[in-house]
Amino acid sequence: MLNRPALLEPVHALLNAQGCRVLLMVLLASLSCAPAARVPSAAILPQESLVTLAGERMELSSVVRGRVALLSFWATWCDTCTREIDSLNRLAARTATRRDALVVGVAVGEPHAAVDTFVREHGVRYVQLVDEDFRLADALGQRDVPATLVVDRQGRVVYRGDALDGNGLEAFRRTLDEVRYTAVP
Repeated sequence: MLNRPALLEPVHALLNAQGCRVLLMVLLASLSCAPAARVPSAAILPQESLVTLAGERMELSSVVRGRVALLSFWATWCDTCTREIDSLNRLAARTATRRDALVVGVAVGEPHAAVDTFVREHGVRYVQLVDEDFRLADALGQRDVPATLVVDRQGRVVYRGDALDGNGLEAFRRTLDEVRYTAVP
């Protein structure tokens, strides 16, 4: 039988039954702390086809059409996302009269029929698109919900955040102000 060098004793200890659990926990903890893949700020929105609640395919760029947009990535199972609905409804109502602003919900990973039912039951009143296969979310490196993105008039992502908060609202307002200032000679 071969003698293991003393250097390998700690490794051998980790490989016993208790050690495997510890090693697995350390590995899982390190993965959960890994930063999500992110697109650089000011990245252009990818040309991915999404599904409307009517079941039609549509590109996000055709919905946004040169407006400043606040995008809310969400899912029906996400409690925080559900708590954001009233705030997003109010924001959408306040921007409804503007031609240069839009609030868009992007439901990820769920069939449009399930999203449609949820939207009706929860009184969601802002534009909804469904990213059933995570194509847009993957293209943006967006792995978490809720997530708030602000897109400028040129279709560039100028802000990324988690749940809707003061920072996201300020980025939306600031981007709208920049559009207004650049539109006036």
